[in-house]
Formats: sequence, structure tokens, C-alpha cells
Amino acid sequence: MLIIRAYMRLPMAAFSSLSGFTRNNAPMTLPKRLTTGSPIKTPAWFFVLGEYTLSPFSTFCRRPDIASLFGIQIDDLFEYSTETRYESIEKKLQYGRVMTNMEFENEEAFLIREVEADPTNYHAISLLGDFYGHRAECMYQKSVYYAKRAIDLHPNQKGDINNINNGNHGKRFDWDTANHQELIRYWYKLLKTAPENTRVYFYLLDNLIDDGRIEEAKTVLKESYQKNPDELNAFYEVFIKEKQVGFEAVKAEYEALAKANENSWRILFSIANVFSYNEYFKEAIPMWQKTFDCMPKPRYTDSFEAMAQCCVRMGDHERAVEYYKKELELLREDWGLKYGAEVDALEEKIRALQ
Repeated sequence: MLIIRAYMRLPMAAFSSLSGFTRNNAPMTLPKRLTTGSPIKTPAWFFVLGEYTLSPFSTFCRRPDIASLFGIQIDDLFEYSTETRYESIEKKLQYGRVMTNMEFENEEAFLIREVEADPTNYHAISLLGDFYGHRAECMYQKSVYYAKRAIDLHPNQKGDINNINNGNHGKRFDWDTANHQELIRYWYKLLKTAPENTRVYFYLLDNLIDDGRIEEAKTVLKESYQKNPDELNAFYEVFIKEKQVGFEAVKAEYEALAKANENSWRILFSIANVFSYNEYFKEAIPMWQKTFDCMPKPRYTDSFEAMAQCCVRMGDHERAVEYYKKELELLREDWGLKYGAEVDALEEKIRALQ
């Protein structure tokens, strides 16, 4: 999935170009059915659609009623080169569009054909992972929507409550389903068979710590120091200690670590995280701000989102709105996002708080 949030504590991921319908000036042509013959009798809907298709994700993308009216999809108007087809799919994911079943099946078929033609096609294989993840999240949202309707009709039903909780990625109490045993086993295997995946050490540590496997985590951290000389190792040393002795006992160590790494957004991000988890919101907010200040562009939205949530938890809704507005501005300036699911969600949060 195209990344706007940091998602864990790893280095900046490459973000796809936001340069419009074509990349590297790749041409986009009208289908033959609209260009052959002379003179052309262009159907009336083409001119109507023209108003909505001057930019790749113009107002049209939020006007499914227009497409439905004429019984077409925007993609039907153009023949994409392979490269622009990839970019089209990436933009749909980036803007959080909910695809119709037909759209989903068409894009899925294209990507699968690409992989079948070249089993080493990293772009297609990686994009399929994003593609199915996006679809799964859309299905979760639908599940939650209908489960909420169901619980209004018939309260206190376990199945509906489970669907709301699981669809929102809520905490699962049952140890046998909540633990990360299978994922941990996979991370161990990957580090053994493909040790160049050094970023995996931190994912492995997160899951071990979350499962309470602290002694294992200590062993993995020692190996990470040797094979993965990354600044975050120092954070995990304190983080593991916290799980043994409590936050209060290591709070000063976190503060010293932050002071010694005041230009490392990844260290500051991690420490701001644990301060927020432990409800030290007033102290967390300036740390989130420092995280943002030393982050290279394009900057992730986590800092403003976290500061807004801290303010909400403290009951300061007015200040929370200010941070959400800064997040909107960041989306426009650093990511070129003026609309889409991310923008809509932020605007809804602002309305709710006002």
C-alpha cells in the first residue's frame, strides 16, 4: 500500500509519483471506437465526462452517479500503456477508492497476467499484496457497517460484537488467537534463509514483546546489534527493560535517549509512542512535534495525527482540530493529496470535534 503513515519504525519508504495520469510522458490514447471513422459522432456523455476528467483523480472520482448515469467507467474511455495501468491502480489504492467488483476483477486479472508473464515481476507481485490488503480493509469496513446495523436490531449478540471488534482490528482476549506464533515463526525463518532482510529484526522484536516472550526478545536484540547495526537497537534495549520493570522505572532513560538523538526522527517517534501508550500526553506532544521537525520530506502524517489524538484524550478538542488541519495541509503539501479517503476521514474528524 502506498504509504502516508510511518507504519512501525522503519526508514522512509519510496512513495509513488503523483505526477498525473502518465509517468515519463507515457501517452494515453482514446480507444479506437472513439477515434475511427470520419466524421466522428461523439456521444453526448463524452462531453459531460470531459468536465470531470481533466485531472487523473478529479471530481469525477467522487461522482459515481455520473458514471452510473451513462453506464460506463472512467477506465473505459482510455487505453492505458502497461506503465500507466500500474499507476492507475496505485492511485486508486492511494486515494482509498472503494472499487466496484468489476473494477477489482479487471485490475486483479491484469496484475495476475503480469505475474504469469514474468514470475520475477516485483512491481506486480508487490502491488498485488497492496491490492488485496486494500480489498480486505474495504471488506472489514463493510463487515463493521452491517454488524452495527445488526446490533441495533438485535442487541448483545456475540457474533455481531465480534465482527465490530475484529473489523476494527480490536484487541482479542483469547491467547490462542491473539498471539503471533505463526508470524514469529515466519520472521525467524526469513532471517535464517534470507538474512539480508535486516529490517525484520524489529518486526520480530515487536511481536515477541507483544507476546510476552521477553527472554527471547533479549536474545534477538543481541543478534540485531551484531547483524543489524541500527540506531533503533538502543531504543529496544530500554523498551524491553520497560516490559520487565515498568514505564516509570525507565522514563528517565527514555528522556536521556531522546536528548542524545534529538535529530533522529525514528528514535523520537519510538519514544513518543511509548509516552503516548503510557498516557503521558503532555510530554508526548512536544516529542511528536520534534519527530515531525526532523523528518525528511515527504513527511509522514503520524505526528499530527498522534498530537490530535493526545489532545482529544486530554479533552482539548479545539487544539485537536488545529492538529488535524495541519495534517490536511501536510497531505496537500508533501503528498499532493487534496481529496480521497484520507482527506475525507480527517474532515469528518474535524466536523465531529467542532
